[in-house]
Amino acid sequence: MPLGTYSRRRGFSMSTPDPTPSASEPVDAADRSSELEQIREALQGLRFGSVNVIVQDGVVVQIDRTEKKRLKRFDVK
Repeated sequence: MPLGTYSRRRGFSMSTPDPTPSASEPVDAADRSSELEQIREALQGLRFGSVNVIVQDGVVVQIDRTEKKRLKRFDVK
């Protein structure tokens, strides 16, 4: 995580460059393939739920999988 300083008057200023690639820099094909494979794994076997992919500056940084279990409902009389 980049280091920086905060002052009330000037706000936040960076003291080191951000190591994450910018949107203009190409993403390595192997990295993209790995990202897609992880998304496929998150979708594998999912019947009810969602998969959220969080992207920052053109790079996948987080994959969330939320699965819902549907229980059979029996009517009681």
